[in-house]
Amino acid sequence: MVFSFRFVLFLSFVGVVVVSPSVRRVSVRRDDSAAQRRRTEEETSVRLCRDAPASSNQKSHVATVVDLPQEKSEQGIIHWAGNGSKTIFFLTQHGRRSLISTKLWRSTDYGLSFHDENYKFDSSTLIDQFYVSPAAGSTVIFADVVHSQIHVTTDEGQSFVSHVVEFNPSAIVFHPQNKNWALAKDSQSSNLYFTTNLGANWTRLAQSLVSKQSSAKIFSYYWAVPGIDTSVSLVYYEASPGIGGSVQLYSEDVLSPGSSLKHLKGSISSVPLVANSLIVVDEYVFVKAQIGSAVELHRSHNRGPFERAFFASVHPVTEYVIVDATEHQVFVAVRHFSNLTNVYSSDESGRFFTLCLQDVYVRERGKQWNTIPPLVSFYRVLGVRGVYIGNKYADRSGLQTMISFNKGGDWRLMEATSKTKQARKCSTDCHVHLHIWYPYSRSNDQGIFSSDNGVGILLAHGNVGKYLSSETSVLVSTDSGLTWTLSFADTDKDGSGFSFLLGDHGSYLALSEHYEKISDIQYSCNEGSNWTDVTLGDGGASGGFLVVNGMFTEPGETTEYAFAFCSRYDSKSAFVNWAVVQLNFTSLLQRKCQPNDYYLYEPSYEATGSKCLLGQRMTYERRKSNECCYNGVEYERGKLVSLCTCTAEDFECDYGYRKSFGSKTCVPIVGLNPWSPAEECVAKSAYNKTKGYRKVAGDRCSGGNVSAWTSNEVPCPVVVPSGLDLDSDIAGAGAVVGQPITFWLTQENGVTKKTAYKFSFGDGSDPIELTGFDLAAQQQHTFNESGNFTVVVAVSNSAGKSAASLKIKILDPIDRVVVLPPHAVTVGVEVKFSARALANAQPSYVGPVHFDWDFDDGSTPVLSPGRDVIHAFDYAREYRVAVAAYSPVATKANHAHVRVFQTAKTLSLGFSAAADVVRSSIDDLDLKLAAALVDDVAGVTGFPKSRFEAFVFPREAGASLSVDLSVVASSADEKGSVDTLFDKVKSAIAAKQVVVSIEGSAPILVTSSTEVTVNSGTTSGGGGSTSGGVNKLAVGLAVPAFLLILVLVLAFYWYSRRYKQLRSAFTILNHSPTDETPLALGADESDDDDDEAGVGGEPDE
Repeated sequence: MVFSFRFVLFLSFVGVVVVSPSVRRVSVRRDDSAAQRRRTEEETSVRLCRDAPASSNQKSHVATVVDLPQEKSEQGIIHWAGNGSKTIFFLTQHGRRSLISTKLWRSTDYGLSFHDENYKFDSSTLIDQFYVSPAAGSTVIFADVVHSQIHVTTDEGQSFVSHVVEFNPSAIVFHPQNKNWALAKDSQSSNLYFTTNLGANWTRLAQSLVSKQSSAKIFSYYWAVPGIDTSVSLVYYEASPGIGGSVQLYSEDVLSPGSSLKHLKGSISSVPLVANSLIVVDEYVFVKAQIGSAVELHRSHNRGPFERAFFASVHPVTEYVIVDATEHQVFVAVRHFSNLTNVYSSDESGRFFTLCLQDVYVRERGKQWNTIPPLVSFYRVLGVRGVYIGNKYADRSGLQTMISFNKGGDWRLMEATSKTKQARKCSTDCHVHLHIWYPYSRSNDQGIFSSDNGVGILLAHGNVGKYLSSETSVLVSTDSGLTWTLSFADTDKDGSGFSFLLGDHGSYLALSEHYEKISDIQYSCNEGSNWTDVTLGDGGASGGFLVVNGMFTEPGETTEYAFAFCSRYDSKSAFVNWAVVQLNFTSLLQRKCQPNDYYLYEPSYEATGSKCLLGQRMTYERRKSNECCYNGVEYERGKLVSLCTCTAEDFECDYGYRKSFGSKTCVPIVGLNPWSPAEECVAKSAYNKTKGYRKVAGDRCSGGNVSAWTSNEVPCPVVVPSGLDLDSDIAGAGAVVGQPITFWLTQENGVTKKTAYKFSFGDGSDPIELTGFDLAAQQQHTFNESGNFTVVVAVSNSAGKSAASLKIKILDPIDRVVVLPPHAVTVGVEVKFSARALANAQPSYVGPVHFDWDFDDGSTPVLSPGRDVIHAFDYAREYRVAVAAYSPVATKANHAHVRVFQTAKTLSLGFSAAADVVRSSIDDLDLKLAAALVDDVAGVTGFPKSRFEAFVFPREAGASLSVDLSVVASSADEKGSVDTLFDKVKSAIAAKQVVVSIEGSAPILVTSSTEVTVNSGTTSGGGGSTSGGVNKLAVGLAVPAFLLILVLVLAFYWYSRRYKQLRSAFTILNHSPTDETPLALGADESDDDDDEAGVGGEPDE
């Protein structure tokens, strides 16, 4: 396993770590309020790390100092490439609010020298961050957000491959097992991308949530958890599809994007989710819901459906943060009121929480805990199971530190050793209190240090007394926190704190004062019994001093090398450069430990000497504290495990119960209904009736007399079904006819085994009747006709009845689009275009349709929610007007050719009775009639056919033939002859000279003509203007002008905000009602079907 911890150090008065070169004092204090604001702005760039070594030109037998010459950047990030590697990356960044310059340094000799690596990049490169693959520490992505580039190395920085990406790679997450897979989020667009070839190509996720009318904003996202998820290529993310859409949860497989998209549902289907609240850890998935001023925790366990979690309290839950979710249990800090935060612990399912530690100290850093998590004084001790430390208010008089050895089941004050009590000269109130988060440091440092490779050893900032004090000392525990020794005599009065580290599996400890002028570092090879100084040398060429910003060892704390990251100042306290100190303890731990240097350590967790923790007895091999030998990197600690007999210590209060004051007896919480039979009886015929206790999650005890604490199984009472919810796998927009739809039924209360379920789909199909929830939980149905349907499930048993329903919209796919263009169109005059989206089914229901118009004149495309749109052309020529129709389930396109003229005069024509005889017997009569009419008029008048345009109107059944004939001028030269030609045509018709001949029919005489005005729209001022055909507002109203204008401006502002995203690509026009009701083709709509061939041309697929 590759560990990746980082120090991020800011040279700034308000940085995460403040060591400012302009400050004269060595002990630099932070403006807490300013630092808080800075942290809020730069939270994503804050990294705390223990990872690297260093060296240079000043040496002692242990410490070697390396200076980075002329390196005065405000921020530095240092990272050790991984276990067994000698490579260290050190990135410096200049620029507080935005990057001005960056420089990458690299060491290949454990930090004995650093080399400028910027020559491997373009001179303009600005590295914002770098990301290390947990699957291969040698694989690193360096991200240049400003220039949308990534620089990839697979050989610890020896060589790089650069890629330009089409987004801002502001946050990259490697896959936990595959070094070639990564996710990346664009902070500007909130789009999420993935790569399966180490950044060479990127594909956008959630594309199936995006349509022409909407986009999908991504918030939190996680890779699948190996060993928990069935597919390691799965991604979980929050998204808000559509304009102003609510937050939803999805999963998608990167190996089959789009088709694998799954909408995660369950209890979260009917509640508003909070953005950036998704958390995936091991077998749990968590998300937050906002219900008024309260919040709810919803969780999925082992990837099952989401269910609401419950906290055993009568107080409201106004905020929460998950503080630990390891060892198959969840700990959550819940804020009930501004002055009350409690920590609750769950059962193994993570759903039912009981009080763990009351009135915990919390340092808030923002109002929304999911955006900027607070610092909760609750700490899990590493290296041993089930040990937690917390700070709580003691009657609001002060803070006291408590410790639990059974996952919060029982808490006690921590004891000082007799040696420490004597040193403090106290007989009462001699308890140990620790700073879990050090309150006065310039970064969010934890005040306690423990390690998986240092079993039982803890270092901490704290004091001995009645309450936690600001004047702290270094305390060491070698028995997992049971007792503590005052190990470093000097107290820290100014609050700068200490940096701790542990190395070589616990064979040595080291510490240094944080952010203070130092000349040495202290170490101990006997578990803190004695400390020895390691001199760092003089002040270098500047004659100044060093300030330690942090200490770290290699990932896993297994080698004899450790490092301190420092700032160098000159004799006048002016900042000079960054420096790294390598601490080589091989010269102090001069021999390798032998078998007789070890003993068997059995942690004892109670004053009674009990050696059982969570139902098992642990025995560890540990080096004797008085033997200053080293373990070595290859050392593997021996461990023996034996199970214990169950006792009261293995049980905690069940949900709905709390411990009685001054007793370990669990009693019901007044005002809270302890969990009832209904909870378990939803899917079972019997339930476990609690006695107020439950086994601690993860406890492995067996046997013993546990009848006083274990529940009894009793038959379930028959309860009326309630809490029913019916959902489906289709979006609210609708589904297409013939598409199988899956329905999910959930039931919160009531028995299910003997309950009847009847599904009625509202489409005339036979209902489905089932007995038992297991059979009814999921049903599939296919609707074979379009329309609005209500699916109803009726549920009944001997106790009563209930029901749930769901409205479903089934749509016909758009089969064709009919375009109805105008005729006799002239330059600058607004004309109406119409389109119809039709389906083959009769009657049909295509649902709401948007039409996307392109007028072929360079104007902005128009997206209209109505059928009609108004447009004016600026030039006389032929245009190819294209329109695409978008419904929730289909897209179809078509086009029409429109001739635009300089001027036109139009006649409405009448015909002889022969026209009605042939109209039903000639295919494509409209096209043939129009062409024949133009041919004949041109022949009679002697003018070219281009001077005429004929338009045959759509006809209703039984109506007479109606045709317009227009005399047109396409240029200014022709314009003057329009009146003359117009009169000539009228005379020819009056003289019965215009006879239309169509092959296969008798001649049709034009019997009459009447001059008509075809397009009476407003003359446009140019620019290819378009409008939605909405009546213009006459402003000359007798109302105060100021109030009228104000109302209009506010309404327009709201409307433009509502359609901001949609209008970024299209102009929204013609806000007329859309097709929300089924379309029955009768006298009105049948015209469109008849006219398709004569008006539109071939559809564009």
